[in-house]
Amino acid sequence: MKTALAYILGFSLTFTVITGGMYFVSSKYPWMFKSDDSETNSGALKPTVAMPPGVAAAESPVQSGEAAKDSNETMNTLKTMLAEKNDSISIKDDSIQQLNSMVAQLQKKNSDANIVIAQLQTQVNSWNSQRRKDMASAYNDMDAASVAKIMTKLDDRDIIFILSSVQKKQAAKILGDLDPGRAARLMASLGQLK
Repeated sequence: MKTALAYILGFSLTFTVITGGMYFVSSKYPWMFKSDDSETNSGALKPTVAMPPGVAAAESPVQSGEAAKDSNETMNTLKTMLAEKNDSISIKDDSIQQLNSMVAQLQKKNSDANIVIAQLQTQVNSWNSQRRKDMASAYNDMDAASVAKIMTKLDDRDIIFILSSVQKKQAAKILGDLDPGRAARLMASLGQLK
């Protein structure tokens, strides 16, 4: 008899715990137990959705006049804020387009300036080349000893250019009249040019 009483008591306790748990869960989360045909039940609650700050959640399908007014004011405020942000974005887009246009113009001017610089550099190089050729022609007609004295005042690069421009016989005479150490250095540089 004690065993039957224990089974009855255990069953009653288990039934009470399960029924109480189901009642608690159904009252806390009624949407979990809602069937498809009970959608017309207006008393059923739906899970809550987080609303952005300043936006009032709807309390019922039919709002009171004050709640509707607050909701409309909130919507109008949000629409105004959105319009201001859109205007700000539009202004920034216009500024970006203007800056991109200015960058393109500056790049074009820079490109044009680089072309002019390259043309001027070519012209300067041409003039320097012609000046050196004229000097080489003059040195070709001069006495080798006199040219060697003049070359002691010139840098090696100019001397190498002149020696490579004068006749070989004249270059040999000039190198013979120069300081032997410098002449050797110039000969090595002349050898690298060929």
